[in-house]
Amino acid sequence: MGLLQDIRYGARCLARRPGPTAISLLTLAIGVGANTAIFSVVSGVLLKPLPYADADRIVRVLERPPGGGVNSISTLNYLDWKNENSVFEFMAAESGGSLTLSGTALPVQLRGERVSSHYFDVFGIKAAMGRTFTDDEDQPGRNHVAILSHALWASQFGADRQLVGATIRLDGDPYTVIGVLPEGSVFDRSFPQLWTPLTFEPANMTRNFHWFASFAKLKPGVTLEQARAQMDTIGARIASDYAESNKGWGVAVERYSDVLVEPQLRQSLLLLMAAVGLVLLIGCVNLANIALAGGLARAREVAVRSALGAGRMTLVRQFLTESLLLSLSGGVLGVAVGYSTVAALKTALPPHAFPAEATLTLDGRVLLLAFGLSLLSGVAFGLAPALVATRPDLAGAMKEGGGYAGSSGGSHRRLRRALIVAEVALAFVLLTGSGLLIRSFFFMQQIDTGFDATNVLTASLPIPQNRFADPIPLNNYLRQITDALSAIPGVRDVALTHALPMQGWGYGMPFQIAGRPPVEPANRRPAFFKMVSPSYFRALGLKLRAGRGLSDRDVQGAPFVTVINDTMVRQSFPGEDPIGKQILVQQIVPGKTQLGPDIPWEVVGVVADERVLNLDNRRESPGLYVTYDQSPTPFQGVVVRTVQDTALVQSAIQKAVFAVNKDQPVVDLKTLEQVKSESLATDRLQSVLFGVFAGIAVLLAAIGIYGVISYSVVQRTQEMGIRAALGASRLQIVVLVFREGMLLAGVGLVLGLASSLGVTRLFVDLLYGVRPSDGLTIGIALSLLAAVAALACYVPARRATRIPPIIALRAE
Repeated sequence: MGLLQDIRYGARCLARRPGPTAISLLTLAIGVGANTAIFSVVSGVLLKPLPYADADRIVRVLERPPGGGVNSISTLNYLDWKNENSVFEFMAAESGGSLTLSGTALPVQLRGERVSSHYFDVFGIKAAMGRTFTDDEDQPGRNHVAILSHALWASQFGADRQLVGATIRLDGDPYTVIGVLPEGSVFDRSFPQLWTPLTFEPANMTRNFHWFASFAKLKPGVTLEQARAQMDTIGARIASDYAESNKGWGVAVERYSDVLVEPQLRQSLLLLMAAVGLVLLIGCVNLANIALAGGLARAREVAVRSALGAGRMTLVRQFLTESLLLSLSGGVLGVAVGYSTVAALKTALPPHAFPAEATLTLDGRVLLLAFGLSLLSGVAFGLAPALVATRPDLAGAMKEGGGYAGSSGGSHRRLRRALIVAEVALAFVLLTGSGLLIRSFFFMQQIDTGFDATNVLTASLPIPQNRFADPIPLNNYLRQITDALSAIPGVRDVALTHALPMQGWGYGMPFQIAGRPPVEPANRRPAFFKMVSPSYFRALGLKLRAGRGLSDRDVQGAPFVTVINDTMVRQSFPGEDPIGKQILVQQIVPGKTQLGPDIPWEVVGVVADERVLNLDNRRESPGLYVTYDQSPTPFQGVVVRTVQDTALVQSAIQKAVFAVNKDQPVVDLKTLEQVKSESLATDRLQSVLFGVFAGIAVLLAAIGIYGVISYSVVQRTQEMGIRAALGASRLQIVVLVFREGMLLAGVGLVLGLASSLGVTRLFVDLLYGVRPSDGLTIGIALSLLAAVAALACYVPARRATRIPPIIALRAE
């Protein structure tokens, strides 16, 4: 019964103070809502168990190069792993492989994946209709079967239940649809849309060409350490028996849940969680100040109730009840804010920013967090003020007519000032961190990509690997396409490349500088190896540093020549003229996953570095360019430079390609500026989120300083009147008030500066072009927070000068 009375009385007290109550509710809603939203992301990406049966037994198995890290796998190595291990229940290979769906009005490019027969057994996924692959369907001659995701089945085939068992045409060949995966499964959200068997043909049986990944499921009772030990033994045997291709190479066995999220993404999410935690902490400091002010205003009430026999614990309970009532109400609003924020994040997130296994929902765990934060906040901002406000000082309270004097008032002031100092320090740390990320994002935008992206379009032209058995027909086909594109009005340059700008290395090939001490192919350093048409440098506007570019005369039968980039010169030819030098790179055998003998590529030119990876990748990329005539490949992209707005020629590009081949898809046709922007989408969102949280922190700090100084002015009204009556000028009164607030802000800034120098070191892996201790960023944060604090102090100081002395002298 007492608790119900406390709740009713607390509700009436909160209703009598609509201003402070509204500010408190808004602060809590923002703090709890932001924490709820970001925790739902952290929980979905990092904390939730993977949505697979026996997920802790699923591992990723890759090759480990001599220099560390992981690498894709060669066929014969994988087959040895699979046949010789006794630790895996299932093992399956996986390779990307887009497919063109024909027989429709326009060819449709489908995101495909080729997998061996036990792939779905590893992940414990059963078909919702039909079945998954059988043991023999990854064998040559039996591999023309396909499994569809539920999303593709519904969107492309109209959820036709008769499709299972029917035939569709992929890359011009008939495939039987044998199954459809469950609706809403991970495979509905994954990048691939359909799966076909990965078949190892005779042309794939090599050890020196690394081209696919593998996954496995540990047998029940087998530990990760046992699996690693056995695979290390197998890897060591392979390295010894096949030294030319495998010397120094090993096997990397990693739990899938540990490698699913990249370290940079993991760090970003944890820092975001810390940032919103700071926002909530700053909010709680503000609420504590509001509660302290409320306690002072109710000093007479506390004194009267104490005089009438109310014990201190009864009074503390009443204050805490009000705090908890306020915090739980704010928590309910916070959940609503959290739902809205998660919905906005889902819209703002770039495609495939998170693994398909991640689910961003406000589930029971997240709602429990919101409830816990609300309770914790209520206790955090309510307990100390309750203890201070109920400290017995009956005579003083009655004498002062509702305000505290003496030690109790001094305790209030000291506590409120300490809270403001903490609030400013926390805001400074958050503001500095967000400033570093924003400056880093700015520097990323200014990265020299090496090319001129103005009026440039890019697109992929996927060509089935088995379509052209000989390079000559392939090259003739590609020339037909480039001729058709060049004939479009407004097109200035057309170029082909097997790896489009900022979309990856394509081939990473080990190389050896001719004439230097020989290095085994297994231990050579890699560089990107890019097949392009001679017009590639002109179409992108790449700057020629030395020598010449590639030429139409660099064809099959002519001397093998290459153009290298600046990074290759710096790393492999420091202080030397590379022109005329030879670089040995093993031949990529057309139509096979196989490397042939070393080809001596003569360096004929040097070009400025082209950004081959996305803008937020810090990795330097040494590389070689060769003509696709001298190293043919079916994997092609097209680069088109126009003399006018690219929007005017996009449809013409598709029509020109379809005129050459109506079944040739044109995929991801977009401007190079779009590609640049998309590569920064995650960094942009991260910077915006940190910036918003820092802005909220600064606003809360300003409100806190303003509240403390305003209350101080009210408490010292009589003192101001006396000073004015004795001849103090308005400027002197302003300085008096201003000095008190800026002293608190100054102490907070000093503490914040010291803290930020340590905390911002956590950002080092997320920054580009800026150091964690960047002086400009720290200086801007310091100046901004000092200016906000000055404004928060000036407003109540100026108000103090407008109080007529006669009114001030009458104040109690």
